[in-house]
Amino acid sequence: MARHGLPRPGCLLAAALLLVSLLQFQWLDFTAWRSADRNCSSSRLVGWRWQPSVRGQLPAMRLGPGGGSDPVNNVSPEMSAAGRKYAQKYEDIMLAGQKVWEEMLKKDEVPKKIYFIGTNGNTGEMVAEALMDSLAYVPAPDGTLFLRRKPGVDYPKLKYYLLNGDKELAARAPKSPVDLYMEDEKKYRELETEVLKEFQNLETEGQPAGIIVGESAVSIPENVEILKTGLVIWIDVAAEFSWSKTQMRAKAGGGLFIPYEIIRPPVWCIANGWDGDIDDGEAKAEYMDMVEKYNEMYEEVADLRLRADTPGIVENQYWGAERLSKAIAEFYGIDTEGASVEEEVLERDLEKFLESARLSKYMQAALDWCDEQGAASIEDIVENTDDFAEALSLKPLEKKRLAKAAESVAAVA
Repeated sequence: MARHGLPRPGCLLAAALLLVSLLQFQWLDFTAWRSADRNCSSSRLVGWRWQPSVRGQLPAMRLGPGGGSDPVNNVSPEMSAAGRKYAQKYEDIMLAGQKVWEEMLKKDEVPKKIYFIGTNGNTGEMVAEALMDSLAYVPAPDGTLFLRRKPGVDYPKLKYYLLNGDKELAARAPKSPVDLYMEDEKKYRELETEVLKEFQNLETEGQPAGIIVGESAVSIPENVEILKTGLVIWIDVAAEFSWSKTQMRAKAGGGLFIPYEIIRPPVWCIANGWDGDIDDGEAKAEYMDMVEKYNEMYEEVADLRLRADTPGIVENQYWGAERLSKAIAEFYGIDTEGASVEEEVLERDLEKFLESARLSKYMQAALDWCDEQGAASIEDIVENTDDFAEALSLKPLEKKRLAKAAESVAAVA
């Protein structure tokens, strides 16, 4: 018999749950629509159909006045200005070198050959190349900066002579230079002198000419006399720096590593077996003693000296070329505008020194102290840190940072 009456409790509960779910779904849809409407219509209700939402996009980059100055590469005006400033710095270096060479040509008493001396690993060849680039520089007729010259465009060529004495000797030797040095040092020295004589008599037709002299050539009096006929530039580095450069080897597990050009130890170093082991303490000590002896010879012969293991020049040899151009101008009395090379070098080194100690805000006061005390280098400051700190009225913590920076400089020197 069929039963009629109220629904079962279970059915009522199911119906209630279904109703609550429907109401909750409608409320979510309603709030989403209202939210979308407030947020600039990311979705729209047209009739009774929902339109697909469109993902918001970043605003287009403003070009033209006040916008990106290089729309092709998407470079900001600030980056573009920094790039122009960097390129102009190179251009100034090149133009300064060009002016120095033009003035050197006007003076008959000024030698036109440059001899670069120093031990292996001193980056001498790169510094020499940068200097010769600047001396032989010819600006582009269309005004294109040196650093922004485009490939495939016919710009004026930089013409100069730059020889490497060791490579020239190797090309003439009947066997490897090391074997020749070990078996017949006299023949080795004869070839070394022959290369220097040929360079001395080289006709350059008004073009700059330089040679990187073998590190031990200064030990022969005849070679020294040849060097004295030209301008001798000593590319100086610490013995420790030279050792690390000439003994550098690829690290284990570093994969295949082929350097652009391997910096070989000097022939006398290889002949003594002081190569291939950067951790050989005994070999390192003897090597450094020999380098110090050669440094004494370099100091007697050199007209100019450039410390090439200082920050900046290590990373970019054109900064070294800039200093050398100014030093050459002062050495030969060539009139150039601006501060002396010593003043500029001190100012740059002082800026880096104070920056390392986080004392850059005292730059002007530090320069004033140097002027008053006659300080010509960072070493003068390091030797008088107490007076320097007192003059700048440094706080206790600042004095500690100054002392730490001074210790770092003293350790390198």
